[in-house]
Amino acid sequence: MIYRAMARTYAFTTETAGDPLPWLQDPVEAHRRWRSTLSWKRDASAADADAPLYAEHSNKLYQSFWGKFCRWLAGRSLKLDAVRQTHIEAFLKSLEGRHGAPASVRTMRTYLAEIDRVFTHLHAIGILDANPAATVLARKRRAPESQFETDPPLPPGPGFLKAYEKTALRMFREERAELPRAWTPARNLALRLIVAECGLKLSEICKLIPRNVTIQPDGTVLIRSPGHRQVVTRPLVGRPLLARAMQGWLDARRGLRIVQTRRARAEDGRRSNRLFLGQADRVMSAELVGGGLGDACSPVAPDLAERVITSCVKRTLESLGHEAAFHGPQLVRNAYAARLIRDGMSDAEVSGLLGMRTTFTARAIRTKLGLPDGAGP
Repeated sequence: MIYRAMARTYAFTTETAGDPLPWLQDPVEAHRRWRSTLSWKRDASAADADAPLYAEHSNKLYQSFWGKFCRWLAGRSLKLDAVRQTHIEAFLKSLEGRHGAPASVRTMRTYLAEIDRVFTHLHAIGILDANPAATVLARKRRAPESQFETDPPLPPGPGFLKAYEKTALRMFREERAELPRAWTPARNLALRLIVAECGLKLSEICKLIPRNVTIQPDGTVLIRSPGHRQVVTRPLVGRPLLARAMQGWLDARRGLRIVQTRRARAEDGRRSNRLFLGQADRVMSAELVGGGLGDACSPVAPDLAERVITSCVKRTLESLGHEAAFHGPQLVRNAYAARLIRDGMSDAEVSGLLGMRTTFTARAIRTKLGLPDGAGP
């Protein structure tokens, strides 16, 4: 089936239908042992003993996803060979987000990806006759709220980014007034502006390190994006507004004591030196503005970075009197692309700045803007 190729299951195993792992008796333990054999490298083969394995903390995260699903099944006396599409869909509907709200599409797809990965494996080794998660995953990918590429969310009107930058500056002043000695206001301003000025994905932003940033003599800033998965590395230039914000954050960052997290110490992990930092005191960092009065840890948690940007998006839309179904960093990235298209760039040029290997997204945004074809040279 086509879905087998889509699943990221890279295992060093010669298991057959006589799989010694207790998938039907103890699926949680079987998953733990199986997961420890997987490599994140796409082209890893069974003979490649040196291929890199998933880190322990990554495996623990995937184990938590799978464990929650297995507990849900156990509560209904279901074994893996009795699971059907309707069961998986019911489990996804049972997931909750913040404050008891329904789980986001992103959360459901995260759980579903691991469920599909396991069932793909069990189908391949003959334990199951079919993969019941494959159809559910395909349906989720076709859902309108998942179609960021074919139907990219865009803010209403061309004035969004200018209003967004003004809101980011206003929020910086508010946060600094609330916590004048904290370092988080400077970090938040740089975080909010870099996505608007350079169109980086959130995953790229979280991977940046200080040497990826160069303040240039002309007052601009050069950002060397590290890329991430399907997004390629590329240099990007930000205007003086971003340069000043980035310089302010770099100055604040130099005075911070950056400590290792307990997880990194426990795993004897390499010391991280990401550009954007989180609060070492997890209790204080639970709030968006709170924290920033003590030690920092690297890197900033992606969900915190997302909330920093999303809060600015929501404030901007409110100031413009607009509503939007989606408020995340992707909306700002798409607005950045839309501005480039309106400025006369070709789809190929826009795709290059977005780090995309094809012009698909740029063409989809151009179509949504109702502008003529811009294939370029």
